[in-house]
Parts: sequence; structure tokens; C-alpha cells
Amino acid sequence: MSRVRVLEVSRVAVQPSPCPVPNKTIELSFFDSMFVRLPHLQFLFLFPNTTNASFPAIIGSLKSSLTRILPFFHPFAGKLTYIPSVARVVIDCSASAISEGITFIEAESDLDIHSIAKSEVHDLESFVQFVPNVTVPELPTVILAVQVTRFLNGGVALGVAVHHTVADGQGIWQLFEAWASICRTGSVPSGFAPVHDRAVIKYPGGDEIAKEFTRKLAPTLPKTAAPHHSLQDCMHLTKRTFLVDEPTIKSWKKQGIHLSPSTFISISARVLVTVASVRGLANDDGPFIAGIPVDCRSRLNPPIDDSYTGNCVAACFARMTASEVAGPGGFIRACAALKEAVIKANKEPLVGCEGWIDEALKLPAGRVVRFTGSVGLRFYEADFGWGKPDRFKVATLNCDGDVVLVSRKEEGTVEVSVVLPAQDMDAFAKRFLSPFSRI
Repeated sequence: MSRVRVLEVSRVAVQPSPCPVPNKTIELSFFDSMFVRLPHLQFLFLFPNTTNASFPAIIGSLKSSLTRILPFFHPFAGKLTYIPSVARVVIDCSASAISEGITFIEAESDLDIHSIAKSEVHDLESFVQFVPNVTVPELPTVILAVQVTRFLNGGVALGVAVHHTVADGQGIWQLFEAWASICRTGSVPSGFAPVHDRAVIKYPGGDEIAKEFTRKLAPTLPKTAAPHHSLQDCMHLTKRTFLVDEPTIKSWKKQGIHLSPSTFISISARVLVTVASVRGLANDDGPFIAGIPVDCRSRLNPPIDDSYTGNCVAACFARMTASEVAGPGGFIRACAALKEAVIKANKEPLVGCEGWIDEALKLPAGRVVRFTGSVGLRFYEADFGWGKPDRFKVATLNCDGDVVLVSRKEEGTVEVSVVLPAQDMDAFAKRFLSPFSRI
């Protein structure tokens, strides 16, 4: 039974944009097109302690600041639309597309936000009630929706749904950072100028690649036939968060010191070894694959600035055999494979990009660990004026093998959220942060 009650659904008006959009539409790049068929990403901030601000004041502040920031992020206010005459999906930023404004949901709950924020095991049934539920049976669809939930025992949850075609993690963080800044200080950050123009992505045949990605992923447009994982589908899975502190990360790096693994690689390697180990794959010579994100902004030719909000992450895969990872020395081999894949992607990020979708569709089920997030994106720094969140969650990623990495408020600490079948999670929890001798 739902324990979240909707109080009001309103619209936040969008002011005219100070940044003109050519032809009022944005054609998706091939980076963007990889996400046409997917459901909205859902982000959740939990603020258990908001005693210095009333709920009406919080609602008023969030709405007024959102109205002020959206002109700088006009694609987020638009609609994802299919144009059959040119077989392209675009972000429509015209006046008619944004005239309805942004859906803003106010709700209340009798659940205990303090226990939800502290629990390592995710309460998926509760989380999905704190974020906007945007279904996309066909295009057009809204890009952005917001929900704010107050708790009867104090505290507030801020849930945001964003369609992935509009931005990657870097772009979405820019929106949250600017929105929080205006909400907290009343002013736009100095020198703030996000870039949305997909023309900065320069690659021969890029437009045709985008069309081909769209055709393969969503052949029934404007119907999306988006893969939708219901709560019932996820009930056999467990999502749990682990905090990896700086001393632990240093000890893992020391294990692979001759490889000089980064924080991301050392944590990812540790996850891979633990997953392969708990699944009993030490004698399995089948494939074991890590999907890792590589931000291409600084690596393109010519490079583009970090202010670019659109998707710019390469599909990168590190391929190993399961026995290589689960057997003795698996951590070193995993570090080496991850580092090799990242170095290759850094040098030639777009080589073979035409085959990214084909490669992804051929990945063997149950043999892939998909990493998302970044240790460089500080979502825990999002202070809207009533303090930083006690908990930040990507509520959408709930498939077997999903792993999300996010930097915590505590310096040097990384939050690692892992999705596994329930029967594997207990063993994973016992081994992941244990000494190496335990794996």
C-alpha cells in the first residue's frame, strides 16, 4: 500500500531563454541517441533535517529558483519529439513545446526519512514513490519533472526525473548545481554559461550514426517500446550501498601499485573480483565484461568544454574471462584490463563508435557489470538552502549488475551502490570490504 500521498500537481512556468536555439530544435548527437528508448533517469535527494525551513518556504524557493534557472537549461524544459519526415528524434524547445511548463508534484509521507536515509539496503518500494513517475509509451514526452515530498516526522525528499537524451551525468550535475546555487543564494553563479549546441560534437557521418542508433534501438517510433522494469521485476534483486573510505581505497591502490590504478579503477576492480567470486566463477572460462563510462569532452578533436551539457560519454568495455577475475591475482588482472580499456578510450574515444549499439546488444546476459556515475561529480554538495543531502540516490538503475559510484560529503569517501540477486548480495556484503585474503 502506498504511503506517499500527492497533495498538489502544478506547473512551473518557463521564461524565454536568453540563449537562442537555432530553429528551436536540438537534433540528438549519436551520444544522445543511445538513450532514446530508455525510461527517464530518476534522482533522489533526502534531507532528513530541514528544521530551519518550512515546507511552504521550501516549495516556494524551489519553484522560483527553477523558473529562473530553466532559461539557461532550455533543453530540459522541452519535449523529446520524433519527426518522421527526416526520421530524427529532436529536443523541441519551441514556445509551444515549453508552454505547459515543468510538472511539479507536492506530496507527503508517513514513512521515516531518517531510517530510509541511513539504511544500506535500498527500500526500492519507497524510493519509486519519492520520484516523478514519467511513462513514455510514445513520443513526444517531457524531459524534466520534479517531486517534493514532506515527511510527517520531519524532513524532505527532492525527486527529479530527467530523460537521458538531454544530458549525461556532467550535464545533469550542472543543472542541479546551478539550481541549488540560486535557491540558496538568490543569484546565478558568476560566469555561468552552459552549452547545449550539439554542433560541438564533430565526427564524420555523425548524423547518420545517430539515425542508425535510433533505428536499431527504437524501430517503432513514435512508439518507444521502452524497456520498463516494474517494481515486481526487481523484487528478486537487492540494491545496497557501501561506503568506501579513503584508507580502504589507498589499501586497494597499494595492491596494484605497479599499475598506479585510479580511485575509479581500483574500486571497479574490487567490485568485479567480488561479484565473480560470490558467483563461483573461479573455474569458468566464459566471458566477464565491465562496461565503464569514459567522458570524452577533453578527448575529442577538437576538445569541448566541461560546460557542454549533452551526452558525451563513450561506450567502453573491458573484457576478461570469469576465471581470470575470480581466481588468484584477479584484482591485478581486473585493474590491468580496466586501465587498458580506459587508456584506449582516452586516446581514440570515437574509434569504432559506429558499432557501439551492436556491441552492447550482444553482451551476454549475467556476464556484465555496468558502472555508472563518477567519483568527480559531487551530488552530495547540492545545498538548496537547508543543508546538504544526507543521501543521494540514482533510483532508476535497478538491473542485475548495475553499479553506481558517487563521491560522498566525507573527503575521499566514495559511495558504491550495487544491484545483485538477493542470494548473491549477502556474500558480496561480507567480502567486498574485507581484507584481500577473504576473496
